[in-house]
Amino acid sequence: MLKNHQYFQNQQRFILKSFMIVLSLLLVVGISVSPISWKHDPIDMAIQVFLISAIILSLFFFIKKDENKWKTIFILLITIYLYLKFWLYPDTAIMMAMFAMAPLIPIFLFDKIGFYIVAASNAILGPISIHLISHTDLQYTYKYVSLDSFGNILNFIAIQIILAFVFISTNNRMNSINAFHTELQQAKQLDSVGQLAATIAHEIRNPITVVKGFAQLLDQEKELSKTEKFYVQTMLTELEFTQVIINDYLSLAKPHTDNIEVIQLNQEIQKTSDLLTSFANNRNIGFQLRFKEDLIIKINPIELKQLLVNIMKNGIESMNNPGFIIVETSQERDMAKIKITDTGVGLSKEQLEIIGTPFYSLKDRGTGIGLTVCYTIAQKYKGKIVVESQVNKGTSFIIYFPVYKG
Repeated sequence: MLKNHQYFQNQQRFILKSFMIVLSLLLVVGISVSPISWKHDPIDMAIQVFLISAIILSLFFFIKKDENKWKTIFILLITIYLYLKFWLYPDTAIMMAMFAMAPLIPIFLFDKIGFYIVAASNAILGPISIHLISHTDLQYTYKYVSLDSFGNILNFIAIQIILAFVFISTNNRMNSINAFHTELQQAKQLDSVGQLAATIAHEIRNPITVVKGFAQLLDQEKELSKTEKFYVQTMLTELEFTQVIINDYLSLAKPHTDNIEVIQLNQEIQKTSDLLTSFANNRNIGFQLRFKEDLIIKINPIELKQLLVNIMKNGIESMNNPGFIIVETSQERDMAKIKITDTGVGLSKEQLEIIGTPFYSLKDRGTGIGLTVCYTIAQKYKGKIVVESQVNKGTSFIIYFPVYKG
């Protein structure tokens, strides 16, 4: 994968270098055969030489340093150069076409900022230039423009619209490819983690079970001092945490693929909230269940419980003050909607973008696997999870599952 990526990166650099060489030759040849000269048009010649030099240098620095600022500078300079050529050579109709096609350069270099600047400039300056030429004495100089001013304006705008759609489509395709690449990498990562967990989890579980058993026996001893009691209880706490980690990794290694049932969603949510009530009450947090209608879905109840427990427990742990976890259910078209809302610390925009990715956790001792498993379960049953959050106000996890219609 990395070798292929490096190969295409090298190919891209080769294309850009070739582009720089060809463009530099064309610019130099163009000014060499230009009808203007240092003797008769020193100012025009100086401007063109300056622009050409700046264009070549900016493209050189972009290829060498691979910095977006040089790419944007190059795009702006070459756009100004095309505008200048349009005004300097009134008898050359191709210059108007080059002027109109200026947004192709940022599309080729895939520069969003450059495209927006050039496209916006063209959309404003193009029609204004054509209108100005057609209604002033310039019409005698730019005859090919003034012959059909309305048609030229219409065609100019049409070209900008077409190029805008080309850019939007290209941008969307690139985003789609990047998203697919990211998901593919995550899937491979999860698969590797799953295989590793399947290999070692049982081997680790057995000695941990033995150690935990003896630690529990020690904890029951009455002759232990306070310090020894503290040591034993710390051991039990850490062993419990170790088992939670193992269970998270095993969820990836051995997903529950059997025992899919038709279940009453509201009943399962009620059972899960009852299960977490004591944990929530210890933090002065309660549950508010708001069921609008009976909903039936087809899912493995163990996986549904795992998903609900993970999200509800995360909500409880995010709340530093007394409050409620609000769980609402409703139906949106063919989907059952579960909305779990807390009044905790909330998430920033940056955190929202990467939440649910493997090994990313906001907890000090989190594995980053719990929410990944939740997203995997939702996708497995053709559902999805949407997260809405505001910092210091709270977070809502909105889970969708297809309603069972059997």
